[in-house]
This record gives sequence, C-alpha cells and structure tokens, in this order.
Amino acid sequence: MNRTATQHAGIAAESVNGVNQSIRAALADAEGADITKLKDAYEVMASLKLLAQRLTLTAPQMRKLVDEWHQEGHLLTEPAIDTSSVVDGFSTAMTDASKLARALFVALDDATKNLAPIGWQESAPPKARS
Repeated sequence: MNRTATQHAGIAAESVNGVNQSIRAALADAEGADITKLKDAYEVMASLKLLAQRLTLTAPQMRKLVDEWHQEGHLLTEPAIDTSSVVDGFSTAMTDASKLARALFVALDDATKNLAPIGWQESAPPKARS
C-alpha cells in the first residue's frame, strides 16, 4: 500500500494519540485496556524511541528539501515578507527540532534501559499501611 508523506505523518500522529488513549485506559483500569503488563510498557517505550530516532533524520531532510525549493526559486511570499528570512527561520526551527528529537531519543533510551531489569509478578503484594 503506497502512502504519501503527508499520510504517513498523519498516521504517525494518530498512532501516538492511540498510545495516549491506551495508557489512559490502563490507568483507569478500563475494560479492554491493552497495556496490561510491564512488557507492554517496554514495547511501547522501545517503539517511541525508534520514532524519535527516525525524527532526528526527518527534520534535517525537511530543512534541506525546503531550502532546495527556495534555491530553485519555487517559494514566494507576499512582497512585505522576506522569503529568505522565512526559509532561514524554518531551517533554524528544523535544526532545533532535530536536536530535540535526539534529546527525546536519549531520554526514551534511558527509560527503556531502566525498565529492562524490572520483573513482573502476577499478584501484586498488598500495599503497606502507613
């Protein structure tokens, strides 16, 4: 099945929204919650880490694409707006986005490393009384 870049981006955004809904369902102990074990949380974190890693590549590629369009003369703005300044602003934002995606990747990598040594037991021990 062939999808466009905009379709892929939309699916990615909706997928993250689906993860958020699943986590909310698990937190509410809702019937049908699909994150029910530690392994599920680990797999979600590992997939989000992969998403962040891929975003570190997407941002500079988008920056380069828009810059090429600008260099080729395809981009224009209203006369009162300096097209080069707007493109430079976009480039700066994409550079920042790439750095932030890298930071997100590192944080999610740390999260998965911290979950990895934790085990699971079926019956949780009773909570201690204070």
